[in-house]
Amino acid sequence: MLPWSVAAAQYASRSRDIDGNISHHLSFIQQASRQQIDLLLFPELSLSGYELEVGPQLALSLNDARLDQFAEAAHQHQMNIIVGMPLRVDHHYHIGAVTFLPDGTRFAYAKRHLLGSESQFFQPGRGGPVFGTPTRNVAIAVCADIVIEQFARDAAECGADLYAASVLVSEKTYDSDCHSLSRWSADYRMAVLMANHAKPTGGYESNGGSAFWDAEGNKVICSGSGELLMVVRRTPQGWQGEIHPLG
Repeated sequence: MLPWSVAAAQYASRSRDIDGNISHHLSFIQQASRQQIDLLLFPELSLSGYELEVGPQLALSLNDARLDQFAEAAHQHQMNIIVGMPLRVDHHYHIGAVTFLPDGTRFAYAKRHLLGSESQFFQPGRGGPVFGTPTRNVAIAVCADIVIEQFARDAAECGADLYAASVLVSEKTYDSDCHSLSRWSADYRMAVLMANHAKPTGGYESNGGSAFWDAEGNKVICSGSGELLMVVRRTPQGWQGEIHPLG
């Protein structure tokens, strides 16, 4: 099986500041490049913060020119980059994750399972494609999607080797959400990468704890608090985890 290096950007969003967040994302991407990362995953709504009431005003379309910087970085560093953002599709607004591939392709994932007041500002989406190559196929889930077993089953049936969970998980639900991800990894034989926010956002007390489970449900690594890059590498001996403080 080919080596593979993936990473979770445990990121602290600048509230409502799209341009500032783009610049800060690029700092994470530069650090990931130095670690020769193949895939970098940011948390839910990393580009805006979890600011639901202004989400539609801040929403970006898939071809927004501001996102070209991520496309260029993906090409330059030969890295798959998944960024969380409020997404506008025609006249609909979604909690989205946009993936940038090294060949210039970009596509969107729209969160399927909305919780609480999310439905006041956003519409549920239809998910997104599985992408990659054999033994490196990736399926995405955004936050509350991770508790729906059918979504994990669908990902596995589409050939996912990695379930990339872009989340905002609070301290209150952290243990139960991790239990779900551990179960999906074991039951559906796919590794799971979870990227969580590094600090509170939108009233939720997130404090990191990004994590990775192998395809047998074993937790390989769990980060602490603060902004950092959690790196996991697939080697002939299995998955190995590393923590790299930002900068």
